[in-house]
Amino acid sequence: MRVLFVYPSIDCPAGINHGLAAISGVLKAAGHETRLLHVCEKLWPLPSYDDVKDMVSEYEPGLIGFSAMSQQYDWCVSMATQLDQDFEIPTVVGGVHCTMVPEEVTADGAFDFVCVGEGELAMLELVERLEAKKDPTRVANMRIPKSRIQRVLKRFPSTQVRTSESFAGPIINPVGAFPVLTELAPKDYELFDLDHIIRERHGWMGMLTSRGCPYKCTYCFNKEIVDRYLDDGGAEKGKDYLRHYELSRIIDEIKTLKRRHPHMTTLIFDDDLFTLNRQYVKEFCDAYIEAEINLPFVVNAHVQKFDEEMAENLSRAGCMIVKYGLESGSDEVRRNVLWRYMTNEKIAASFQAAHKFDLHTSAFVMFALPHENWQQIQETIKLCARVKMGRFRWAIFFPFPGTAGHRITMEADLIDPEKMKGMGNYFDGSCLRFGKEHDLLIEKLGKCFHWWVNAETDWPTAPFYRSLVEEIESMTRTQWDAAKESIQDRDRDISEQFLRQGLPHYSIRYSHVMAVHSDFVDWERRQLAKSGTHGNLSDYSLD
Repeated sequence: MRVLFVYPSIDCPAGINHGLAAISGVLKAAGHETRLLHVCEKLWPLPSYDDVKDMVSEYEPGLIGFSAMSQQYDWCVSMATQLDQDFEIPTVVGGVHCTMVPEEVTADGAFDFVCVGEGELAMLELVERLEAKKDPTRVANMRIPKSRIQRVLKRFPSTQVRTSESFAGPIINPVGAFPVLTELAPKDYELFDLDHIIRERHGWMGMLTSRGCPYKCTYCFNKEIVDRYLDDGGAEKGKDYLRHYELSRIIDEIKTLKRRHPHMTTLIFDDDLFTLNRQYVKEFCDAYIEAEINLPFVVNAHVQKFDEEMAENLSRAGCMIVKYGLESGSDEVRRNVLWRYMTNEKIAASFQAAHKFDLHTSAFVMFALPHENWQQIQETIKLCARVKMGRFRWAIFFPFPGTAGHRITMEADLIDPEKMKGMGNYFDGSCLRFGKEHDLLIEKLGKCFHWWVNAETDWPTAPFYRSLVEEIESMTRTQWDAAKESIQDRDRDISEQFLRQGLPHYSIRYSHVMAVHSDFVDWERRQLAKSGTHGNLSDYSLD
């Protein structure tokens, strides 16, 4: 059977979808064909409905599969609804949004099938049942809206005796067991236009070595996924969620990608927690060195799962950046809002361990959290100034439906539904109601959070940034609206002056929500000078 995947990543960084790569690999290994419609304005102009319709008509798929993040879900519904008017092709929707709020997605009735949880085995069974015209209503992980049951069943002579009236509600199948990663077919990375994506990302390529995370952060989905599998019997214990691919397979994948895409320069391991298993990390580093991959790589770490031994192993293998979820410098916010139980001392010690072995460090910070006040945001600022990580990226809290963070925010009656519906990312504004004064402060922080951090350091540039912060804080709404679009250009001009003087500071690089230490910017420029390359690498590197 031919399967057309539709992956909208509108207003998002260009990249691949690991789930679709895995599902496509499983389907192709079983003899099926796949094709992808990747909707991302950073790669191509956004398609019109007629463009999509022409692609469907030309490819003639037997199934159309949508992968939906929360911010992209409405686009998927709109596209599927239009396709229904012109085609009688079955549709299925999956992705984290469907796993987090399956009841809502099923109630919408916009798709014939709703896939909950990890979809490789479920999609293979669904495709094979559809192709063989066998009853598709009993596939694990799949749900069928009541309004769609008759539409689904009428295609299959063996099930025509059943009607939608035979069901009191939607068809809900429990999730099956977590796929055993070592038994899955190789991922189909070439489903994507990798050459284009890697070039757009200036040589950076994302991969996974594992699945799962044991932590229960309220803004994330891992706890809810585990609970779903435990409730449905798909897992006996939460640890079943934590799985690794075989090292030999990962090394082979890297070698293949490197051979096919020689312009790939850096690997990003997108595992939720690359450093979870100490022994696996050591074995990975050993294998990476032995295979002579010779590509710098980036990993995600947790301050509770990182020490000097791990830092030394990663450093000798060529790790370039270690990323940590710092989120908040307030212990009260971390514990009561985020469910992240760690101390500022442990955070600082983990960064120090990385710095001891010359690893560049990156932190994710977050503000505009429910119940968070200005004093607690200042604690985050002060922690960043104390740690002096290599870079940090800030995000504005977004209450993803189905998460504990969403429930906490709903209980506080802070969500503005209209603002939330129109948001495409979690960088460019908050969908929470704080009041005019705090809303304005959040906007200001969203543009130049790092100025506050610079102002709190013990660097010689701190007094200058304190004056900038005082200027920004004193601006009225009208003054801010007139000034905010020039912030990034102003920041770059200031940074270039300090770089010429050799003075430490953070400046906006890579993206509008990423601040990078001047030492790293200077190092990049010296690397470019050595290689004879023109341009400014720090304008193009990612992550």
